[in-house]
Amino acid sequence: MAIHTGDLVEQFLTMVKISSPSRREGKLAAYLREELKKLGFVVYVDEAGKAVGGDTGNIIATMAGTKPAEPIMFCCHMDTVEPCERVNPIVEGDIIRSDGTTILGGDDKGGIAAILAAIREIQQTKVPHGPIQLVFTICEEVGMYGSK
Repeated sequence: MAIHTGDLVEQFLTMVKISSPSRREGKLAAYLREELKKLGFVVYVDEAGKAVGGDTGNIIATMAGTKPAEPIMFCCHMDTVEPCERVNPIVEGDIIRSDGTTILGGDDKGGIAAILAAIREIQQTKVPHGPIQLVFTICEEVGMYGSK
């Protein structure tokens, strides 16, 4: 497989510009729900956000397998530490950084972008696979509340 780096970077840059502090991951969750549906996942949002006073729950997305095999699950968190409003990523060669006024938000949006790029590659190259489940949790930065 050859991941299309440009697409991965573009998706990462899009996501880091979406503010998603703990308990306010709703905008990123909405973006991810749409992306996952485009990729053919069945998407469910649980009630974890209500338990912690957040604006969304965890995203649980499932894709059927194309062959009999054990399911595989990948997990990342959607929240970032602050300051994360108006992130302005700077790309300098192979390095992506913030402009210094905010965090970049690479933890864990880099992981999310990598997972989505891998799913696209699997689909484009028609690699046979078992069921795939993706879980994107809330409130990791303040106590792993979403995964609890």
